[in-house]
Amino acid sequence: MEMLTYKFNESDYLYTQLYQYIKHDILTGKLQHQEKLPSKRKLSTHLNLSGTTIEIAYQQLQDEGYIYSVPKVGYFVEDIQTINIIPESKVEHHLETESQNQVSLKIEDSHIKSFPFHKFRKYARDAFEIEQHQLLERGDVQGEIELRNEIRRYLYHSRGVKCENHQIVIGSSTEQLFSLLTKILGDCSYILENPGYPLIQKVLLENNKQYQYIDIDHEGINAQNLPDNGDIVHVTPSHQFPTGVVLSAKRRTELIKWAKLSPSRYIIEDDYDSEFRYKGRPLSALQGMSNDKVIYMSTFSKSIFPSIRCAYLVLPESLIKVYQQMSKPNNTVPRHIQYIIASFMKDGEFERNINRMRKEYKKKLERVLTEVQKTFNDYKITGNDAGMHFVLETNEKVNTASIVMNTINDYYKGENPKYNKQYIIGFGGIEDEQIHEVISKLRP
Repeated sequence: MEMLTYKFNESDYLYTQLYQYIKHDILTGKLQHQEKLPSKRKLSTHLNLSGTTIEIAYQQLQDEGYIYSVPKVGYFVEDIQTINIIPESKVEHHLETESQNQVSLKIEDSHIKSFPFHKFRKYARDAFEIEQHQLLERGDVQGEIELRNEIRRYLYHSRGVKCENHQIVIGSSTEQLFSLLTKILGDCSYILENPGYPLIQKVLLENNKQYQYIDIDHEGINAQNLPDNGDIVHVTPSHQFPTGVVLSAKRRTELIKWAKLSPSRYIIEDDYDSEFRYKGRPLSALQGMSNDKVIYMSTFSKSIFPSIRCAYLVLPESLIKVYQQMSKPNNTVPRHIQYIIASFMKDGEFERNINRMRKEYKKKLERVLTEVQKTFNDYKITGNDAGMHFVLETNEKVNTASIVMNTINDYYKGENPKYNKQYIIGFGGIEDEQIHEVISKLRP
């Protein structure tokens, strides 16, 4: 038995990298059938990794049939047919290095160094205890009841969402859940905000659904301008994507009245970053005003971390009945991940993490805005009350050659010259010590 030696990086979880390395060695024949693997304790010491990391990697390999265990003896390689592995592409690594050298102010970037990994690690260890053997089964197609219960409690107290556990559906992403929604809603026509989230258009095209755009203004979408031939309207009312405007109270009421005019009309409320509001409490959700006409959708990508791959829907009772009569695939989020998130929420760590992140992002935002004030003479800031981006509007020249960022026009369907001068500043991924340097580079 040779000791396994691998080189790890920060691009992925350590247990995922270890799993991939051992799997690769088995498939390429480096590790042979019935060859004994190092004990978890020895490998932990040799690689300077935690015992939990080794245990999770070994468990994943065993679950997938690459290794097997003999009680009180150890782990051994299964009889797996070897395959030829395609050599890695050197071009991709070169391109990745180039992109890393560019300064990015993209919306999707985020800063998660303060995440409580030690807490999350504990929940991960608990999830993979032998007593949790039931987590190896398929589970509920709507998601673990423990997680749905924690989501229900959190949404009620933080966002005013009114629902029961059976109305919540767990999925791997908003894209996957929105695709599911198109099947639940059937033959409907959609209305999208303009500018708006391009992923929604992508899903509608893939599912052959009709859609049209409606321009938003400084108060958000206007229900009085909604076409008569539209059934479903998709909105981001708490922090409009990408302009950052908040749907006014008057517009919210009008939108709900519009939905109530027809049984086929529904509002999809996409609440992707509502937790991060820097002035006052987070705004109440539309769903709390009309839980029979609003489909609430959100994700843990911002509130925990992007790679968690877990989102959720809250369906009105009328649509839950439709969903339950459908032929449904198995849930797309691993039960272990759902268990970890539920434990994270139940112990109060989720809300503590939200509060901590909100404070950090608020301080970061204030520093960024101070540097913008020093850098530009003619400018206007909007959409900075919430989220991890704001809009910088200026007639001055902006350095788009060496700084990666978008304008509002990148998300607008049609032509609107004013949007070319409205730059989206995603501040979530800027390190504190880099703020002065990055923002000062906005001027060429």
